[in-house]
Amino acid sequence: MGSDGNRICIYTVTHKLCHIPSSDPMYQVLLVGKQLQGTPAGWIRDSMGDSISDRNSRYNELTGLYWIWKNAPYDIVGLCHYRRFFATYKGKIRNLVSGEISGLIDEAYILKQLRRYDIILHNKTFFKEGNQKQLCLKKGMRLETDNKIPVEILDLVERIFRQIYPSEFDVYKRVMNGHSAHLLNMMIAEKDVVDRYCQWLFALLFRIEICLDEMYPGRELPRLMGLIAERLLDVWVTGRNLKVKECFTVNTERIDRSWIAR
Repeated sequence: MGSDGNRICIYTVTHKLCHIPSSDPMYQVLLVGKQLQGTPAGWIRDSMGDSISDRNSRYNELTGLYWIWKNAPYDIVGLCHYRRFFATYKGKIRNLVSGEISGLIDEAYILKQLRRYDIILHNKTFFKEGNQKQLCLKKGMRLETDNKIPVEILDLVERIFRQIYPSEFDVYKRVMNGHSAHLLNMMIAEKDVVDRYCQWLFALLFRIEICLDEMYPGRELPRLMGLIAERLLDVWVTGRNLKVKECFTVNTERIDRSWIAR
């Protein structure tokens, strides 16, 4: 149980000053990276305790996830973004109709869902192409500016995955050839579930990163590890036959009207 007696904490990852559209103390701001100097009152930083905060440019919200894995004292933990929050169906409809930000999920909702499901994830995004092709950097795009990955890096990820987790390689191929994904690296689950995922995920990402530094010496490779992890989450969930509760999200900076990637 958390040190303050609460069972649940949803960490809102941000790299800049932001407003949390809820007064629920279950939501805790987690400041990642070094972009913002100083820590506003009531916020915590991902550089406290065991952390990989200095790798935030590559890992994005995953430095927050790593911090949660190593430091969070709660029974149930979650990760959302400073502009993306899990919301109820009614909250999503109000957002679509009027732009209102309301209906963020609360402790009662989470406890109810986790009695039936193993993990709460963002609604699937569907692709016309398979995951591998949709994620692949097209000719003329730049690695530093596009949310895509060069084919040689995707080949590297596949090769290292097969080396580290050979028994799960068939699941990896099935997911990467599939036409949907739970994106954004957002999740809520029992802390033990998140811990097991992080142990699996970061062992793989750290090995990939070593090889990337050899392939691209001196290159920053912004956002790359976060992009890779978005697809790996479904590999882990599928490989363990976890029961997934898909949850709507609202964006405080724009209205999401479609879950179809184009």
